[in-house]
Amino acid sequence: MKRALTLTLIVGLIMPFVIMVMEPEKVDAVADEVTVTAEVGEEISISAVGDILLLSSIPGMTGNPGAPASGSGTWTVITSNATGFNLKVKASGETGMLQSASSYFYAYTPAAAGSADYDWATPAAGSAEYGFSVTASTATDIDTPFTNDGGACGAGALNTDNQCWFPFALVDLQVINRTTSTSGVAEKINFRAESNGMFLNEGYYDSYVIVTATIN
Repeated sequence: MKRALTLTLIVGLIMPFVIMVMEPEKVDAVADEVTVTAEVGEEISISAVGDILLLSSIPGMTGNPGAPASGSGTWTVITSNATGFNLKVKASGETGMLQSASSYFYAYTPAAAGSADYDWATPAAGSAEYGFSVTASTATDIDTPFTNDGGACGAGALNTDNQCWFPFALVDLQVINRTTSTSGVAEKINFRAESNGMFLNEGYYDSYVIVTATIN
C-alpha cells in the first residue's frame, strides 16, 4: 500500500511537467522574407543629325588645294546594355561625293591601302577626293584604323580629332566599340572634300552616309 502511494505521488509530480513541456509555446508573431525581382531589358538609341554642309565653297576649276572643305556630325548614343555598343559607318550608293555620273569627288586615297593617313593629303593634280575621320567620346573606345601613336594611324592608344583620314566603303566599317552601358556618349565623324584643279560642275555634291549603333 505504501509502494502504491509512493508511485502515485511520483506520477502526480511528473505529469504536470510533461504536459508543460509537450504543450506548444504560444507565438504572437511570425515572419517570412521574400525576394522581389524586376528585370530591366537592354535598349539602345542614337540621335538624329541634320544634313551637313561642308565649308567653304569649292571653286569649280582651280579647286581648293591645301584648304579642304570641312564639316562634322556628332551622334549621341545611349544604351542600357551592360556590354555596351558598337558603331559602324558606310556609304550608301557611292563612296565619293556625286553630282552626276560625270561630275564627282573620288573616295579618299590613303598612302597605304587599308590604313588611314594621319594627316589629310591633298589629292593629286587634276583629282578631287572626299573622306572622313572619327573622334570617339572616349579614346579607348575607338577602333582601328582611327587609333594613332601621335604620328601614325592603326597603332598606339590615342584618338586625335581631325587625324586619321579614311575612305568610305559600301559595307559597314566598325569605328567604335564601347564595352559598358552609357547614359549618353557623343561620337563625332569629321568629313572633308578637296579638289586639286579637277573640273567640277557648279552645284551641290552629295554623299549618303549611314551610321548604325548596335548593342554588343
